[in-house]
Amino acid sequence: MGTRRRSASGPGSATADARSARARELHRKAAEADRLAAQSRAERDRLILQLRAEDPDRWSYTALADALGCSRELIALVVRRHR
Repeated sequence: MGTRRRSASGPGSATADARSARARELHRKAAEADRLAAQSRAERDRLILQLRAEDPDRWSYTALADALGCSRELIALVVRRHR
């Protein structure tokens, strides 16, 4: 005795189709959010590096961290990663 798969035209297929369509839409949105987050991180990193290059005394790791609302460790990571 095996299990039978529900056919695409069987009962509940509209619900399954709606759920798969919703899952597909959420997957698309998540991929777009990942892409936008990567763009935002790249721009943030570029701006951090510009500020440090222009005036490293004013834009210490602590000053940048305070201005951005992040940790000194993140600033250090960005700077080290781009050396």
